[in-house]
Amino acid sequence: MAASGMEDEIVSGEVREQEDDDDNVPQLSAAAMEALREFLAGQHRPEEQNEAGGGEDGVELVPEDWRLSQFWYDEHTARELVEEVVRLVSPSRSGSAAGAVACIACPTLYAYLKKTVPGVPAQLLEYEERFGQYGGDFTFYDYNRPEELPAAMKHAYRVIVADPPYLSKECLEKVAKTVSFLARPEGSFLLLLTGNCSSWQCSVE
Repeated sequence: MAASGMEDEIVSGEVREQEDDDDNVPQLSAAAMEALREFLAGQHRPEEQNEAGGGEDGVELVPEDWRLSQFWYDEHTARELVEEVVRLVSPSRSGSAAGAVACIACPTLYAYLKKTVPGVPAQLLEYEERFGQYGGDFTFYDYNRPEELPAAMKHAYRVIVADPPYLSKECLEKVAKTVSFLARPEGSFLLLLTGNCSSWQCSVE
C-alpha cells in the first residue's frame, strides 16, 4: 500500500509539472490570434489581394509576402506618388518624359506609373523575382549587394524612388549606395519612403 501511494504521488507530481510547463508556453493575445486568422485566410484568397486599390482603375500585383516585408500602397498613396514623380521627371511639367525613373523596392509605384504615364521610362529594382513579369523593366536587386547592377544603369536616372524593405541603419546605408550608383552626376531627385508611406524629397548631387 505504501508503494502504491508513493506511485500515485509520483504520477501526480508529473502531471503538475506538465501543467506548469504548459503554463510557460507563450500565448497570443485574442487580438493577435484574430490578426493571424485573417492573414492565413487571406493567403487562400490571392485573387482578392493582387489588385492594389481594388477598383477598375487599380493595378494588378502579385500577392504580398510579409516574409519579404512586402506591403503594397493603397491607390490614393500610389497616385499621389505618381503625380510627384511625373512632376520631377518632366521639368517643363508638360508630362513629357525628360528622364528615367528608378523604383527601388516599390512595385506599386512602378505599376501605377506605367499605367498612368506609359511613356515615362521606369525600372523596377526588386528582390522578388515574381516581378520578372515586367520583362526588361525588372532588375533583380538585393540591398546586401547595393552596386551589383547592370553597368547601363549607372548614373542613368533623374528620379529615384526608394522604399527600403527595412528601416535599419544597415539597410538604409546600403540603399544609399544604390542611390548614388543610379543618380545622374549632374543631379537627380530622391524620394525616400518610410514604413507609413510618408516621403520627403531631396536632390542627389
